[in-house]
Amino acid sequence: MSKTEQLAAVAERLSEEQVDALLSLAHSMVDEPFYDKAPPEALASLERGLEQIARGETVSLDELSKRLEAAAKPSGA
Repeated sequence: MSKTEQLAAVAERLSEEQVDALLSLAHSMVDEPFYDKAPPEALASLERGLEQIARGETVSLDELSKRLEAAAKPSGA
């Protein structure tokens, strides 16, 4: 059995969500990496984020969840 056939046999046993994740992984393995094709502004933003992490300028997952929840609420709610 070829590797492709083995992969297909495993994929048949996965849920739709798992197949979507597997497809996403496969696409990411053959696509050009984001870092290689990203616009300069995106790369600068990533660099700023890494610098903030290095300085300890982070928030907890709980705080992030609260901020995202607040941002997702409609105005006046």
